[in-house]
Amino acid sequence: MQIWLMYGILAAFFWGSYIIAAKVATSEKYFGVNPAYVSLFMLIGIAVVFIGGMIHEGNFIMPQSKVGIGFGVLAGVLWGLGMLASLKALTLGADVAKLTPIYNINTLIAVLLGIILLHELPTAEEMIKVIIGAILIVIGAILVSP
Repeated sequence: MQIWLMYGILAAFFWGSYIIAAKVATSEKYFGVNPAYVSLFMLIGIAVVFIGGMIHEGNFIMPQSKVGIGFGVLAGVLWGLGMLASLKALTLGADVAKLTPIYNINTLIAVLLGIILLHELPTAEEMIKVIIGAILIVIGAILVSP
């Protein structure tokens, strides 16, 4: 198994689990915390993990590329906006089982942008798998939509 695949599986586990904690925090059924505050608390948790990672690796050298830093900030802004939108959906009563397949259409957006902007073209064999996966994602989102 390639090491990046293991990290991808770990990411799926963590991202698949965090939404449960977010639902418990934001839902009126549980604690009803405002999404803006939950986002702030998540930011604190993210900072703890990332600073801990930097300490573990001993990597405290600031990147020199201003454009690279800008893209890092942009990634954070886009992620934060998506997070706020999903937290707001949870506060409005969305079920995790229905919301998650809908926002995971993000996979299609990432694949499309990767192909268009990064020129990461799948081989012919991979393209068939990408198309089948995309169809399944769309079907899943349609099946759970109200």
